[in-house]
Amino acid sequence: MIKNSSIREKARASLGHKLFGDLWLAVILIVFLNGVILSVPSTIGSVLGRLSPALMASAGTILFALSIVISGPLEYGMSHALVALVREDKKPDISDLFVAYKEALTESVVLVLLRSVFLFLWSLLFIIPGIIKTYAYAMAFYIQQDSDDKNWRSCLDRSQAMMKGYKWKLFCLDFSFIGWYILGALCFGVGVLWVSSYHATARAHFYNELKAFRAAENGETAEEPKEDDVVIADPFEEETPTETPAEIPAEPMEKEAPSGSEEKQEDADQE
Repeated sequence: MIKNSSIREKARASLGHKLFGDLWLAVILIVFLNGVILSVPSTIGSVLGRLSPALMASAGTILFALSIVISGPLEYGMSHALVALVREDKKPDISDLFVAYKEALTESVVLVLLRSVFLFLWSLLFIIPGIIKTYAYAMAFYIQQDSDDKNWRSCLDRSQAMMKGYKWKLFCLDFSFIGWYILGALCFGVGVLWVSSYHATARAHFYNELKAFRAAENGETAEEPKEDDVVIADPFEEETPTETPAEIPAEPMEKEAPSGSEEKQEDADQE
């Protein structure tokens, strides 16, 4: 698995190394549109809350269901568009954002719903387990849009298996963008759009590189490990003690039976 610095470099290359280039602006467009659509339920809720708290309380369940129906397909579409960008240098299109409505509407909705439920339950255990599981499930939508098996349980299980030992690496990748987000916020907040696009592309590259690395580990490809394929101990993982087999005591040597000539000699001595 390559270093995070290399992943960020690959992300900049996928975006064309130009802040106002076609590729970077195309990613900004779908990231911005994704954010606007996702904010619709919360915006409606805040408006209803100001008009009538009772109305907001009665509409809360409907707004939650609306957010689930919207967020699942959109996350699927974002993953689809970004994976196509990092693999094929395909310029993202607005239609890519809604591809789940044709390919996996029900599956994407169920996936985001059950993932949210599991993360909520894990977060009840002093928050830290919720953060760990957030990174364990981070690859679920990339896996769903990338495979024929779009079952929610399969996607979550495969994401956990893929991220085993690499949750800390992804956390460090995310953490490395904090400075950029602060800088983007200082640019009247507009710069956050560029940083968000850069960050999202880097995460897609992380998935692509990790998938290739796991395939090489399983012998599915003949790819040789790279010099910087160093696996760092993941503090998000529990260490499993290595069992060493107990020493097998050496068997005592069997006493050889006396030969025929030795037996005759012993008889003569006795006589």
